[in-house]
Amino acid sequence: MSQVLFSLVLLLPLAGCVRLTMDPSPQELMGFQADVLAAYDEAARLYDWFDLAPMPLDESDSVREGENTYFRVLDENITSTENLRSRLEEAFTPDLAEEIFNKVPDQYRDFDGKLYAIPGGRGANLYLLDKTVQTERISEDRWEVTLTFWADFEDSHMAPEPGTDFSTSYPIATAGYSTEAIYYERTPEGWRFTSFCPSDALDLEAETVYTFDYAQGFREDCSNWELVCYLLHADGAFAEGAFYRLYQRFLDRPNDILSSLALLDTAPYEASRLNSLIAGPGYEAAYEDETGRLAFEEAVKRCVPASEAEEAVLKKIQGAYASLRREEQAWTDLQNLRFSFTVPNTAVFTLGPQEGAFPWGLALDAEPVLVSPAMDSFGPCYEVELDTMTLTYTVSPDSGEEVLYRMTANDPGVSTDRDVSVGDFLARVQEQYPDIVPLDGYAESGLAYVWEPGGDAYCKHIAFFTQDDIVTGIEIENLMDRRLLE
Repeated sequence: MSQVLFSLVLLLPLAGCVRLTMDPSPQELMGFQADVLAAYDEAARLYDWFDLAPMPLDESDSVREGENTYFRVLDENITSTENLRSRLEEAFTPDLAEEIFNKVPDQYRDFDGKLYAIPGGRGANLYLLDKTVQTERISEDRWEVTLTFWADFEDSHMAPEPGTDFSTSYPIATAGYSTEAIYYERTPEGWRFTSFCPSDALDLEAETVYTFDYAQGFREDCSNWELVCYLLHADGAFAEGAFYRLYQRFLDRPNDILSSLALLDTAPYEASRLNSLIAGPGYEAAYEDETGRLAFEEAVKRCVPASEAEEAVLKKIQGAYASLRREEQAWTDLQNLRFSFTVPNTAVFTLGPQEGAFPWGLALDAEPVLVSPAMDSFGPCYEVELDTMTLTYTVSPDSGEEVLYRMTANDPGVSTDRDVSVGDFLARVQEQYPDIVPLDGYAESGLAYVWEPGGDAYCKHIAFFTQDDIVTGIEIENLMDRRLLE
């Protein structure tokens, strides 16, 4: 049985000595809560000896009576049934203590001045992951102790694949939580528990506990908490649609999703399983286009955390979004450098969106020439002739953003990011770009060698035009809608 979260090292000399004043300060109240939590830990330990498993036993010291074999209890502080009953009465009201003591008749017996017990136990709830304990003072003489039992169980089954003679193994998982409230009250005998429950009292029938058959997928109309629980055990194809549904719900009702994720964030599930799920909306948003990212940022602005737990979750979502965006930008910058020209004492030119309007904040003395007017959804295209290279860019008809999509160099002073320039031997090009491909008909004369990494995922290429195995020109281009090498 795993240890109770929030349990404290504090041990009370006697169970049930909670001090209370009419109006305790916040510091005093925290001290009282610690006392109640410690009293619960002790009471649960006693209760489990009668409900879950007996006290630790010395199996080398046994006594046979009738059909039962008893083994000596190892606890040197509890040496008789009278002593054990007294410990119960220090934690529970007399009636409750008597009920607990008699849960299993003849469980404990005295032999020759020593305490013995029948070994064995009923076994813990296999569906229970752990429990968390919270306390609240509801009157001067009464505390409510809320136990949250967390479910976590996974199995699998074989399901036939439609239209085939094969079956595939699919997971079945249970997740969620149920709660029980017990009470700790001031009595004539002192502070005692007036009600109690087993340490593994998970209610599998609770509305907040779910069992999923992943062969059936998730329901589109499931509750937010049900969706979160589904994702706890989902991976691969089982998770893709569900994660995106969680992201969409965050855009629509961010505070509701924040509440469900905050509840999960305080649960005792494995951190590796929780981290990606809790930050999921942020990860999903980072992969969206500009419109999607703006929608996410607006949803974040509408978030109003109702607790410290929700505030912590919101920070995790924002952190995941910012981190992935930084990684994406760093990757984009790296890719841009792969398709760039360096002009000494001038600039590094990269394909893609440029800052502002031409000459983009650079000291370029040239005039753009219109080479293609705007048509349909495409903006006009312009060409700029510099001393060392030619730049071709288009202007977005919606935002006015200028996008550089082709650069051609014919000057030895211009180099690629791998320091290849006009005038270099083909052997050097092949050394720096070992996977270049010769392309007939692309050069007006001589032969062109094309470097186009990324396959269908990218349309950028570098073409090295050669004559007699000498580089005579270099073109860096993004075809945007197709590859050069088909």
